[in-house]
Amino acid sequence: MINEPIALTTVDFQQAWLEVVRMLIRFRWRQRNLIVQIKNPNLFDQDFHDLVTDFARRESLLGPKHVAYTIFPHGLYRGKGNWQSLFKEYNRKNGLFERLHRRKPSWGTYFRRMTHYDKAGEIVNQLGNIIKAIKKRQKVSRAAYTVIIQNPGGETLRPLGGPCLNYLAVQIESGNSMVLGLLAVYRNHEFIERAYGNYWGLCNLLRFLALEVGAVTGPLTCISSNAYVAQKKTALKMFVESL
Repeated sequence: MINEPIALTTVDFQQAWLEVVRMLIRFRWRQRNLIVQIKNPNLFDQDFHDLVTDFARRESLLGPKHVAYTIFPHGLYRGKGNWQSLFKEYNRKNGLFERLHRRKPSWGTYFRRMTHYDKAGEIVNQLGNIIKAIKKRQKVSRAAYTVIIQNPGGETLRPLGGPCLNYLAVQIESGNSMVLGLLAVYRNHEFIERAYGNYWGLCNLLRFLALEVGAVTGPLTCISSNAYVAQKKTALKMFVESL
């Protein structure tokens, strides 16, 4: 049975992840139509993060930084300082994407497709186009700017192996200051190894976009069509109960 939508609002992404895992424990590790809003993507608890990172290491899971970097390489951005230099360094020959992809061929392609989407041989920088459009336009539109991740066709039909993040919408509100929000849609969302890093990466991406267009960082909203935990359930339950 497909359940009715479940909505959860938290202040920060770390609390969001923790609350969702607790909910999944109660509902036998799986729920449909989960809507999570993170009100302040700027908040980050280093002590909590260290605990999650240590748990991932003990259980031989992908670390949060590895997952977050597939969405936004925040360390590279700190080193480059602006969006043009970031995109160039990430996508150039022997740049960060190619180096990581050679090291691990299954390396995620989310940020690559956001900034170097191959559309029938034409390369489209979706994030770059959005940044330029927001800066150029005098009137703020409430219609979202969108970023497509999946390739139409095989990836939209593949149960496993295709991108789990499908779509991003950059939302803008005007007022005393322009506010930038982000909506992310996942077709499949795994919460022991991926979701914490996903939330972190999306928060970093939203902060980056707001900074580059001179806006205030607004909320991150994430919709998960299928939120679940498939492995190491006992270990995750014991970890969450210890927090």
